[in-house]
Amino acid sequence: MGTAIGVVGGVGPYAGIDLVKKIFDQTIARKDQEHLDVYLSNIPRVINDRTDFLLHGGDNPAQGLLLSAQKLISIGATTIVIPCNTAHALTIFGTVKDQLAIEHPNVQLLHMIEETAKEITRQFPANVTIGLMATLGTHAAKVYQQTLASYPQVTIIEPEITEQRCIHEAIYDQSYGIKAVSPVTEKAIQSIKKEGQRLIDRGAQALILGCTELPLALKNGDLSVPLIDPTLVLARSAIAATAIEKLRPL
Repeated sequence: MGTAIGVVGGVGPYAGIDLVKKIFDQTIARKDQEHLDVYLSNIPRVINDRTDFLLHGGDNPAQGLLLSAQKLISIGATTIVIPCNTAHALTIFGTVKDQLAIEHPNVQLLHMIEETAKEITRQFPANVTIGLMATLGTHAAKVYQQTLASYPQVTIIEPEITEQRCIHEAIYDQSYGIKAVSPVTEKAIQSIKKEGQRLIDRGAQALILGCTELPLALKNGDLSVPLIDPTLVLARSAIAATAIEKLRPL
């Protein structure tokens, strides 16, 4: 059996599509047949909202993520990726990781936050201050802080709580948020830019787009500092883990 990348989508749906596109964009291929096998599972109805679980409890989204991963493995996926920052909270991702390790020990499950931490230290080998824009769940779970604790040269600054809510609403609001409206609304874009600029004004030398909806709204050049896109990092890591010779040079 060959190798294939399995994308656990639906968290949110457009973020899964964005990851798949970035996998194609970062693959060395001159014709259709030279691309890697990529499977996308999009079953959002079985995956509870990650932030809601972290803030209020209820059914762990890990069960739906695990179901999606199992379906992907059943059709041949050998590398599994989850394009959702909040899903990498230990109480969610750890459950998925432990169960897959028992059931499918030969399948790779990549950790998007760890891969992003490696990329941050590649881009910024010296001391650096980085602003984090994310969902309320990612902030509450300290997903990035826990991972980057192993990299003392990186200082993370977060928006104030009211500003965290502004970013969260730009993602979730059902009238203008990225999850609800496509293409991305100007209101969501401007709200996110405003909060990103606040972090820059406080000393951020780069910004982590710490929700996989945020790269749908912002790209490098939109603000005055580099934007770190964990979806792009995960795409490149998935290619490297599956067929490193297919990874397009930076």
